[in-house]
Amino acid sequence: MSERARRLRIAYVYDALYPHMEGGGERRFHELAHRLSQRHDVHYISWRFWDGSNDDVQQRVRLHGVGPAPALYGSDGRRTVREALGFAARLMPTVLRGRYDVIDCSATPYLPLYGCWAAAWLTETPLVATWHEFWGDHWNEYLPDRPAVARAARLAEARAIRLGDRHVAVSAFTAERMVEAGLRPNRIRVVGNGLPWETFERAPTSTIQSTLVYVGRLIEDKRVDLLIEAVDRLRGEFPDVRCLILGDGPERGALEALSARLDLGPRAWFLGRVTEAEKLSLLKASQVLVLPSVREGFGIAAVEGQAAGLVPVVARSPHSAAPSILHDGVDGLVCDPTVDSLTDALRSLLGDPYRMALMRAAAARSARRWDWDRIALQMEAVYLEAAGPEESAEARLRRLSWG
Repeated sequence: MSERARRLRIAYVYDALYPHMEGGGERRFHELAHRLSQRHDVHYISWRFWDGSNDDVQQRVRLHGVGPAPALYGSDGRRTVREALGFAARLMPTVLRGRYDVIDCSATPYLPLYGCWAAAWLTETPLVATWHEFWGDHWNEYLPDRPAVARAARLAEARAIRLGDRHVAVSAFTAERMVEAGLRPNRIRVVGNGLPWETFERAPTSTIQSTLVYVGRLIEDKRVDLLIEAVDRLRGEFPDVRCLILGDGPERGALEALSARLDLGPRAWFLGRVTEAEKLSLLKASQVLVLPSVREGFGIAAVEGQAAGLVPVVARSPHSAAPSILHDGVDGLVCDPTVDSLTDALRSLLGDPYRMALMRAAAARSARRWDWDRIALQMEAVYLEAAGPEESAEARLRRLSWG
């Protein structure tokens, strides 16, 4: 059997499941699982977000729940350690039962990677760790009032990069941070995120038109406050400016209060969570995608903006990969995470329609490189490489027999 024709038994391990959770990591594993299930036996181990038994099948993908899904985020919008530890502790029985050819475990958050590695080691199963982010010294900023906890988290993350046979970083930015932390470059593969092109092309353009649009969770690191203040500064020069804010989170109340205090009225609309179809339609009816976030493992919102024909404006930060996926001044703009810098970047687009048109066209062309079918083929090659030479089912059962 050729390598391309070989059928693998693949397990994805992640405590979040799309569409119940809608982050970039959830979308990545969802898209890969459903595309590769056309050629392989694909399983997804997560919390049980669905009703009924712990095992289910959805569109050829076999789902295995380790228990009822708890809240993944605390009231502050941050992932809770208790949830990550709970998922890690429950993983082993489910992974041990599976007898997989390769396991792909999300390393963000990284604590479940420890439990998955133990189960993979016991069953001699190749383990691929997918890293959406690598925080390193960012833990000190994330937990400024708890230095001991930050130090422990940083050390545990650094040790986690040694778990697994292959490591996949979703951006060169994250890969470089992992190399700086001690991982050998030859153990890393960079395979980015993608876009469902067929869905983008079918989406109609919304009748709700906007100048600027933000897509994402409303948490502190996203710095949506900078966007609101920039709209306030721009409205004198551009009286028709309108900004849509798509998403929800613990900062929503404070951001709405800021908008009210600045008396922005209809210039800033908070639409909350919207469906995927609604999001795509609203994007196609806008001009500029603004992502002032200072922490991004990839920056999928910027790529989605490009695919919809928008110019993405992102903030540079030592903890964000978003600037690395753009060509500054060609298919997007990179600014500092300040109100002055963001306002200047937006002004340079809104005040120059010719430049805006050129950059929108360039952005749409650039987005073509991010295609989920292409990403799925790249990951399939990683799995085949990790799985190694094919082994008969009988030989594998004998080798893994526990008496």
